[in-house]
Amino acid sequence: MHFYINNLYISAPMSPRPPPTLEDSLREMFPEEWLRETAKETGLIVRERKIDPVVIFWVLTLGFGVRLQRTLASLKRDYEKESNKTLSDSSWYYRFTPELVEFLHQCVIHGIEELAKEPGRKLSKKLENFQDVLIQDSTIVRLPF
Repeated sequence: MHFYINNLYISAPMSPRPPPTLEDSLREMFPEEWLRETAKETGLIVRERKIDPVVIFWVLTLGFGVRLQRTLASLKRDYEKESNKTLSDSSWYYRFTPELVEFLHQCVIHGIEELAKEPGRKLSKKLENFQDVLIQDSTIVRLPF
């Protein structure tokens, strides 16, 4: 499609919008303001100084790629690269606390809740009134005496 606005020639493709990328979907699922608020609620960030909760979230969640083993030092280098900040070792290593675990836990819960809201995720009539389902597998674990 082509048109003119105030003597400016504008050309817009007629093809439909491309499907969202994985990055688009993840950024929509975990917006920056939600990550910052959750970091404050969980105690991960008391005052924003060198550690940005948004950057640490993306480095920790996407920093592994196909390599299953990473060191804290390599994650620190990734953080420094993404944030354009240099951190002391203590600023980085002392962030791996129960508060970080709680922050990531809340992120997982949020992600699962967001996935459950997708329009294609409809439950059958029998299950639509349930919010949670607990599955117990009755595995027997023998304890030594």
